[in-house]
Amino acid sequence: MVKLEELLKALDDNKVKNISVYSLSDNSEKFIVVCSSNSIQNNKNIADNIAEKFGYIDKIDGYFKGEWIVFDFDNIILHIFLSKVRQHYNIDKLYKPVKYYTKK
Repeated sequence: MVKLEELLKALDDNKVKNISVYSLSDNSEKFIVVCSSNSIQNNKNIADNIAEKFGYIDKIDGYFKGEWIVFDFDNIILHIFLSKVRQHYNIDKLYKPVKYYTKK
């Protein structure tokens, strides 16, 4: 199980901006983490670093195109978006009422 604080630190270490965390349960044990960057290559670099750091061996959804990459850590779902794709799908709007954390 990945700890939220460790994942946020890893994203921060990768200079990821526009991070939002949404709680999916009343006891705050399940989260959606949404972040974005300005290039496909940067998204892939972030994904590579996250996979390595947390020993992620499952398929990384969206890695090939790199516009919207998804990790499923069971307790945390991580979405790494290309900024314009994040704006287009506006996934943040789905979870807005339960925002837990934001870093611009």
